[in-house]
Amino acid sequence: MSIKNPLAYLRKHAPKTYEALGEFAEKESQQFSDVNPWCDAPDSMLGKVLAFSTEACLQLSLPSDIKRYLDHSAAMRLRKYGLDRALSFIESRSKAAHAALSVLPEPFYRVNTEFKCARLADELAGRAHMHFQIACDKGMTPLEAVRLINEFVGLGLWMPQMLPKEGKDDDVYFGIIGRAIDAAVWKRSITRQVTAAFENARRAAGMVSSHTSPYASYSACQWLKDRQKQQSAWLEMMMVENELGEQFSMKDVHDASVANPVNRRNELMTRMSGCQEYADEQAHVAVFVTKTAPGKYHRLKKRGNFWIENPNWNQTGAKAAHEWLSLSWERFRSAAGRRGLDYYGMRVVEPHVDGTPHWHAVFFMPLEQFATFSALLRHYQMQRDAEELYFPDGMPKTKAMKARIDIKLIDPSKGDAVAYIAKYISKNIDGFGLGDASDLDAKTVKLTEVVNNVTAWSRTFSFRQFQFQKVPSVTVWRELRRIQDEQEYGLFEKARRAADWGFFSAYFDYMGGHRVKQSQRPIKPYKKLDENRYGESIEKIIGLHGAGVTVFTHEHEWRLVKADAPKALDVGSLVLDSSPALPWTCVNNCTQLEPSKPNNRLHPIEGHSGKPLIQSIRI
Repeated sequence: MSIKNPLAYLRKHAPKTYEALGEFAEKESQQFSDVNPWCDAPDSMLGKVLAFSTEACLQLSLPSDIKRYLDHSAAMRLRKYGLDRALSFIESRSKAAHAALSVLPEPFYRVNTEFKCARLADELAGRAHMHFQIACDKGMTPLEAVRLINEFVGLGLWMPQMLPKEGKDDDVYFGIIGRAIDAAVWKRSITRQVTAAFENARRAAGMVSSHTSPYASYSACQWLKDRQKQQSAWLEMMMVENELGEQFSMKDVHDASVANPVNRRNELMTRMSGCQEYADEQAHVAVFVTKTAPGKYHRLKKRGNFWIENPNWNQTGAKAAHEWLSLSWERFRSAAGRRGLDYYGMRVVEPHVDGTPHWHAVFFMPLEQFATFSALLRHYQMQRDAEELYFPDGMPKTKAMKARIDIKLIDPSKGDAVAYIAKYISKNIDGFGLGDASDLDAKTVKLTEVVNNVTAWSRTFSFRQFQFQKVPSVTVWRELRRIQDEQEYGLFEKARRAADWGFFSAYFDYMGGHRVKQSQRPIKPYKKLDENRYGESIEKIIGLHGAGVTVFTHEHEWRLVKADAPKALDVGSLVLDSSPALPWTCVNNCTQLEPSKPNNRLHPIEGHSGKPLIQSIRI
């Protein structure tokens, strides 16, 4: 039976269901707006809109939260603009959301829960293991085995960085095979792609905007809250233990590290303030830079005080805009290196209200290099997609050019560089000290209320929010702060005291200043070769060396244990299992057999432990 008006039918034959549906719609409308569109639209027209929305979402297999948003927003457009606009809205937004989800190698309904992602990861790891055994039986080379796994399992679809390439050492292919049969590696890659694809679909549907949910969708913010709750529960139940039996709560370790947002913000501000003090000593000027991707990467565009749909949007995700900005920066950095420009500072990646990334940066440099720095940065930022920067008659669009790249020489009388960048650091971490500050592009968005949205956005797309340029290594800075004992007075001890007292400007100076490359800094991490779980040689930091001094900062082997687990037995205690245990860290002090060299055939493949690779790789 075909029902022409579903709402009228429900109201007549199932009044309780109709009332429940109205209450549900009113509840859902609170997520997106204070207006309930069910109130003023005729039932017949609203029924057509909801029926069309349901049919479109079923045909395109869209997630339920996107369908609810389309129902609500289409009903509002029906009340304001009429039936045609509402149906057109559903059609365009549903197609855009479907296109964003279609980049996944699997249909979204196979990976829309954490359990399904884990099940798919187990399936793909098992299939990879099966084809690896087939490769061993046929005596294939490691490269041929990787190609076989990629062909029948789809390794390159979920992990493009592991696509087989010729000319590599066999150890590289063994590492790829080891990861291909590890379900944990598959689950991380699947979860990363699925999370980004779903957020891109919600962004394409219109669920990310100043009046809906700025920076990140409501679903992404809930996902982050759930992750944080799970992390807090895990930290409460876990401890770290060394070989001496000493135990520390993982929550205490977390709170004392830079994983704690307060510590992270304090360290960033200390390093930025140190750069400012060092620049003042060198009589360098500060420059504030804003870089934005071309208009085609923005889902919304601003008209007056309002954000409207961008008809030129190319329906790409947030990562595409970030990659565009990164490529422009790489080209500039190479050109600046060829010209010997001495700039240093920090850049921040943050979102517009529609989720499109843009960059803010503060750099310091000699005044005589400012003109060359600005000209090069403008050139490479405007080198691509330049057609939108000029009118048909060739005249430049000054407003569009300023939106693409804006470079300001900071006036010290109006505030230093730290004051310029402090807001962006706080906005992207914990909102400390922002008060009633609003987004510059959307005055109704209070920054303290949407800090969680910005964090959800960065976690969803795995963006590196903060990156320093041409400053001494923060790893050395952190390792120096771990050293409590005084060393022989000299350059090493001066740098240690500067780090211990939090004087980054003095540490900057002792490490060679702004003209020295990282490879030429006087103090470097002291590393030793080790072996990871895939049999690959890796370097592990165990201390610092330089200026004639070597200090070990990592003397214990730590492992994760549950809070109620008994302490480790003494070395002389009875050993119940002779098989080597897998350490929590990448360090394994057990004596390893020398790796036997295979004859480039998998018959059998010998791993670094002398056993067949299937047995030597622990999953």
